[in-house]
Amino acid sequence: MDTVPSITTVVARALHSAATVLERDALQDGLVFKELWQRVLVQEPRLEVDWAQAVHEAPHENNTPFKDYVNRSATNLGRAGWLYRGTRRWQLTGIGHDALHRLPDPVDFYLEGRRLYRQWNREQNLYSVPVAALEQLPDGGSWVSLKDLAEAFSVEPDVLGRMLRGMRPLGWYLALGEDGQAGAGLPLLPHERETWRGLLDEEGLLDAGRSSLDTVRALPERRMPVWDALLAAKQTAEDTEIDQEVPRQLWIIRGTDAKTAVPFIRGPWRDRSVVTLDTGFQPPTVGARDPESVRRAVDAALPTTSPARRESVARELDAFLNRMREGDIVLSTDGFDTYVGVVNGPAAHGTEQLERPVEWRNLSKPLDFLKDLPSGLSGVVQDADSQLFEATEYAETVLALIGDMPRTAPVPEGPAELPDATSELAAKLHMPDTSWLQDCVELLRATPQLIFHGPPGTGKTYTALALARHLAGASSATNVRLVQFHPAYAYEDFFEGIRPRLGNKQGGGTDDGLGYDLVRGPLRKLADEAERRPAEAFVLVIDEINRGHLAKIFGELYFLLEYRTERVHLLYGSDDGRGFRLPPNLYILGTMNTVDRSVAYMDAAMRRRFSFMELHPDTPPVDGVLGSWLRKQAEERGEDPAAYDDSYVRLLDEINRLLADGSPGDRSFRVGPSYFMQDLAHAGDGALERLWRTQIIPLLTEHHWGDGTDVEEVYGLTGLRERLGIPQTSVDGSDSEDS
Repeated sequence: MDTVPSITTVVARALHSAATVLERDALQDGLVFKELWQRVLVQEPRLEVDWAQAVHEAPHENNTPFKDYVNRSATNLGRAGWLYRGTRRWQLTGIGHDALHRLPDPVDFYLEGRRLYRQWNREQNLYSVPVAALEQLPDGGSWVSLKDLAEAFSVEPDVLGRMLRGMRPLGWYLALGEDGQAGAGLPLLPHERETWRGLLDEEGLLDAGRSSLDTVRALPERRMPVWDALLAAKQTAEDTEIDQEVPRQLWIIRGTDAKTAVPFIRGPWRDRSVVTLDTGFQPPTVGARDPESVRRAVDAALPTTSPARRESVARELDAFLNRMREGDIVLSTDGFDTYVGVVNGPAAHGTEQLERPVEWRNLSKPLDFLKDLPSGLSGVVQDADSQLFEATEYAETVLALIGDMPRTAPVPEGPAELPDATSELAAKLHMPDTSWLQDCVELLRATPQLIFHGPPGTGKTYTALALARHLAGASSATNVRLVQFHPAYAYEDFFEGIRPRLGNKQGGGTDDGLGYDLVRGPLRKLADEAERRPAEAFVLVIDEINRGHLAKIFGELYFLLEYRTERVHLLYGSDDGRGFRLPPNLYILGTMNTVDRSVAYMDAAMRRRFSFMELHPDTPPVDGVLGSWLRKQAEERGEDPAAYDDSYVRLLDEINRLLADGSPGDRSFRVGPSYFMQDLAHAGDGALERLWRTQIIPLLTEHHWGDGTDVEEVYGLTGLRERLGIPQTSVDGSDSEDS
């Protein structure tokens, strides 16, 4: 007697046949699905008969037409990067072509595609962020490394690369290999290579000299660090929206006669309509158009000066030479008298100074430093210890004070407004309503630091990232960062620190020794951007925050967590003398595993600076997450969500009941639902046994270490099933393949 085929087997044959037809008949141009389906049925005439038998014998009712079921199941292959379905045509990719030959058995082919799909689906919200980031890059004249992009957003590069090939979102072709090679090491068909060649050529990025018939590469000098490329793209978009007008920057500049101590604004600056920057040495020429060239000139001129001082001088010179533009605003003070001017020419070169022409606007009627300037700007000017620094966030205010309205569209000044929690966000997190999430929003509005704490597997990190992206809104690709603390993590990793670099031979030099740079960390980068865009919300997610030495990591920033309006001078002097603050539109979300015995809890000072929200399996919103997720999975398989198998929920509840009975006064350790929401728990025959053996039992063994508990006796899967009356076949996943 012939075995009745399963739904999985029939669908696998149909998709394998479709891939075979595409390879044989339409490898370059693909086929519309209607025509492809007709050819599949000609190639596999028994498919429809076998489908009818499989549906009839399946344990769950399935009314989806065969053709529609196959079309929907092809999503697995698309997310795996094997199939591209654009403009209504199915097209096999190089990755799919390779899989077709590597996996000749239809079921193996389909199950591998589904495994890759699940690998993406498990964290699809994470992968949506780099995709959104890439969509900002076209027309920006730069490309990024696929590996760097994946690392920046904490996702797997192979998964991201396959997904980009299968989905082809805007900008997909700008994520390349480390040497600029199209495909980033994944299989590439000739027609895909030509598509890539044309797209890079349109962007002005094609490196014709390093490309060939078999290889397409982008210009190496147009590669940009991920965050720099995204910010450049965002700035380009903003400039385009305001008819290409460049925003005017505000510069605070000081100068005093060394002999008389009289401010230059009282004499030469006023008389000659200029501003100058004294260096005390022959300054670099106006041809030094990048920070590195300026830094080399300063290092050569001041070899015995401290590295910190040389860095400060180089920053001021680079700002005066290269960052200051015609049309920018300059502000200088003479006691309480404050003068404002507009730069109206390029930098000129003197013996020991640089000079720029300025049109002073209020020489006869200076502003009063204390009465007229906003408190934030007066505080910056007062605290600064630098000759020149930028304060562009106050540019519009200063222009309005002197009656010179800006030529650009007004920039939103803030403050950033956090959006309320939505039902869509609650549904994404499988929460029954928005109440818990809204409490989080209200706490952040009051104190911009919040920590999610609870046992392992309760979704703390997933929830933090989802909430962060909701708060940042459309700008989440650039306004949300994730870092993870650990015992070796330091201030230099988190905020900024000195990093060694190999010398180079730029500009014809021969120096190939070791140099040092002051490198910004994730908090500094995000804080600088938040300061520039005060109307937007920026969120830093710190995973495992209690695993780091917090006083060591935060340093002088400890104070700023509580006093957001105050400024401090930074350890390495990189605040350009103006002082640094944590902007009020920068929010911090932390996660803390309460069962982690290898680290100490926060000290009282740090706890005072954070609000805390618990995620615990025994209480809402976590207690209903697993049931909600299982119902959703059943619905996606075309089953009745109300009739989902609740065996996983019952097993989880029983584990946590036993843990509670064993330690009635200790809530710090329970098992969270995330363990039962991963692929490992639903990957066919024996899936739950593997999960139990490799994750649940080791977790519980560590918890009971040294207390004499026989973990296998108390928590063994076989024993729990017997006590709960759960037959083995209902939870081992064997039926899920045919549903």
